[in-house]
Amino acid sequence: MKKIKFFMACGLIVVAISACKKPTALLSSNVSNADAATMLAGSLSANSYGLTNISTDIGMHVNTAMSSNQACGSTVIDTVTRRSVPGADVSYSYKLTYSRKLTCNTSSQPDNVSSNLAYSGFFSNSALSITNSGTAVFTVAGLTTNATAYVLNGEYKSSGSFKLKPDTAANNGSASVDIVVKNINVSKATQVINSGTATVIVTGTTVKKGDFTYNGTLTFNGNFMATLTLNGSNYTINLATGTVAKK
Repeated sequence: MKKIKFFMACGLIVVAISACKKPTALLSSNVSNADAATMLAGSLSANSYGLTNISTDIGMHVNTAMSSNQACGSTVIDTVTRRSVPGADVSYSYKLTYSRKLTCNTSSQPDNVSSNLAYSGFFSNSALSITNSGTAVFTVAGLTTNATAYVLNGEYKSSGSFKLKPDTAANNGSASVDIVVKNINVSKATQVINSGTATVIVTGTTVKKGDFTYNGTLTFNGNFMATLTLNGSNYTINLATGTVAKK
């Protein structure tokens, strides 16, 4: 009996110790669903030079390719630097290298432009700061003169270091954002996104509390607004300001 009681006591001690340990599922709780939505908004919004600006750049490059009579099958490379204006609420600085290849149909008429981008830089707003680099690969259709919009399909990737504000130094680490867009409709007249969808993934690790992963979908609603569903929570994102609001 003494042996049985001894083993039962040991078992209770082990259970008690295990109960005191923080569950593995909570290790990433310092990067919340809302934090991940904020990271995505930074990768999308115009005032942090996100995907919204990049789609505008691509539209302008397509216009240039058409107006300059770029030769079918040829590739043109442009390198630009984009910086926020002094005193802006959100600061950013990016160096971007675009290459665009014009593909024509069998009648030698422009059919689509494939655009490849490599970039590096940073942005900082009241919610977070990120230093990152990445790539974007898009195919742009809608080159005919009677089409009123360009249609973009492709993928935007970003990875780098982040710090959430105004949290402590423990709430920082590395993060990657992957946005796969489908049928993004960009007005030829305004270069603004009218509609389209995307799948999104935010992954990363924090200095002290481990890894995190968030998956979701994005719907572009026009008028610089988008709807994000991320791990079951719904948000609206202002693509001009990067403001995120939970629905």
